[in-house]
Amino acid sequence: MESSLVSPLSSPAEISQPWLQQVLRQKLGASLKLNTWSIRLPETRSGFMSEVCFVQTRFSISEGSPEENRSLFAKFMPDTDKDSMEAMKSCCLAEREVGFYKRAFSEEFKVFCGNSGLDNPVPEVYWAGIKDDKITIVLHDLCSDGFRLSIPPEGNSLKQIKCILATVAVIHGAGIATIKKHGKHPGDVPLDNSTYRDFIVGGMSKLIKMFEGTTTFDTLKAILSQLDRLLTVEEKYPLLNTLIHGDLWSANLMLSQDDQKACIFDWQFARVGNMVCDIVTLLLMSGEASCYTEHLPEILECYWKSFEQSLKKNGVTVDISFQDLVCNVESMWIFGYLFFSASLQDLFPRFITEDRVLSVTHFLERKGVFKKFLS
Repeated sequence: MESSLVSPLSSPAEISQPWLQQVLRQKLGASLKLNTWSIRLPETRSGFMSEVCFVQTRFSISEGSPEENRSLFAKFMPDTDKDSMEAMKSCCLAEREVGFYKRAFSEEFKVFCGNSGLDNPVPEVYWAGIKDDKITIVLHDLCSDGFRLSIPPEGNSLKQIKCILATVAVIHGAGIATIKKHGKHPGDVPLDNSTYRDFIVGGMSKLIKMFEGTTTFDTLKAILSQLDRLLTVEEKYPLLNTLIHGDLWSANLMLSQDDQKACIFDWQFARVGNMVCDIVTLLLMSGEASCYTEHLPEILECYWKSFEQSLKKNGVTVDISFQDLVCNVESMWIFGYLFFSASLQDLFPRFITEDRVLSVTHFLERKGVFKKFLS
């Protein structure tokens, strides 16, 4: 996937016909001829940490063959946002994402997903590379297949959440298979949760202000005062480590028109950790309130069925049960709230309504999650 004939670029402005033709040749064959191409920049940078662009290509696989087209999506290191660049460097975000895409299109990963009856659950990658301060990832543009973003401020539906978790369950299973086969996952690059400290403080401060004049106000202030403990909660409640997304919410994936398929991207926070981290963050950051207040057993059963079947079909065994998963979710709600609060600075109120913020907080308060953490 990485070749001396292709080097990472700094920005969309550096894309040239020879470079793009070589990217396509590595994927589709050495005799390919790129006939025409065009670039479209997004209307806004909102929602993109990196520099990105959409690329339309028309080419012939070989002389005399019919002309074909591909729609691509390319991303680069941010060059104008110093905070984003520093975050990417300090957390090795570029290395994590490039490494993930290289492994995701290994034969091992493809076979695991195929045996699980799942089309590849991440975008098809044409090229991914990193060198010095440059990163370039070229992916298939999912929009050309009818996939679309679905980020309703009131939260994603039960059907959508089940689809997403059934998909990520297979990726979790593949990570476990890799660890069992090789003894360690290549993506095992630790990520210190203290990286999110400033985001958590900012988000918790918003929450505290929203609940001013209520008993919840004092509870949230007490939680914030124990931020160091909050950052280590994952270590306190281990279950089964695998490769996790690390930032799983609905802006980092696309759904088919019928909500039957999900394709997950933006793997820059990928790491080896407790698979329940992805479950609780998705539920709190993206789910409609009814998903966790009324349909939690159904959702967890859907995840477990997909997870268990993917392992079984690939000859992999684990020594945990569905009940172990359920118990761990109950212990890890506070971890989900940690990420939920960290997200508020960027997502509230555009992508998360005030009612949903209140619903999440009241749900966890009723379950005794805050009281348990503070005891």
